[in-house]
Amino acid sequence: MRDFRDAKAMAQSLREALATKSVTISHSESLELIAKALGTADWNTLSASITQEAGETSARPSAKDGPLTLPAFPIRDMVPFPAMQFPLFIGRQKTVRALTDAFACRRELVLAAQKARDLDEPGPDDVYDVGVVARVIDVGPVSSDWLARHPEAKGDVTKVLLQTERRVKVRRFSAEGDGYQAEIEEIDEGTIPNAPDLIQKAATRFGDYSAAHDVPVADISPPLGQLHDPGRVADVIAVRIHVPISERQAILATLDPVARLQRVVVHLEA
Repeated sequence: MRDFRDAKAMAQSLREALATKSVTISHSESLELIAKALGTADWNTLSASITQEAGETSARPSAKDGPLTLPAFPIRDMVPFPAMQFPLFIGRQKTVRALTDAFACRRELVLAAQKARDLDEPGPDDVYDVGVVARVIDVGPVSSDWLARHPEAKGDVTKVLLQTERRVKVRRFSAEGDGYQAEIEEIDEGTIPNAPDLIQKAATRFGDYSAAHDVPVADISPPLGQLHDPGRVADVIAVRIHVPISERQAILATLDPVARLQRVVVHLEA
């Protein structure tokens, strides 16, 4: 799956797709559009990130070689799925320290959902054992409007823009020391199975569901019916349907792509 490191190829694909619709843009314009779509201010900012990435790749630790420990964020009220980009607002001291530590780990960290939202200091048994690895895209202060809407926010709050990448098994979550950490191992989801009928069924059901529940779908690209990976379709839908956190986590932890999409379809049909 492509990520921000494939920006030039994505820009070329965008130009070609628009050309089929008789819309012509320059190469530089397509680069700027891709940069903004990936959450950066402009192409120069994104290019700097790609350059840094290339310089660090050879030294990158990998969980494929065995358990790997990364900084971690315990998350309340949501379950992150792969290939998402979203802002997270952090204020806990150990989370802020984990963010600082992430910049020594190629800006990578682990996101793991909390089992109970009201825990201010979650321990080893208080987060789920399947999470995602994410990359820090940008960091900045929160707006005064956000603070006005969230009077419960305590102390300084930092806005972190994250790009999630892949599922991982959380072997051990640690709250010891100054920052949260997670020992992880890679999850091999295998080859992409062929399930076109199930994908079309899910796309149709989700179309009905989104219309009935006023779920925004404008940001889904390409359309679900054009995707070939049932696991990816399940992930895209799972973050947009109304289910309890525990069930959303169960969908994340369903590693078989077909079984995961079948589980999502059950919710759509209900």
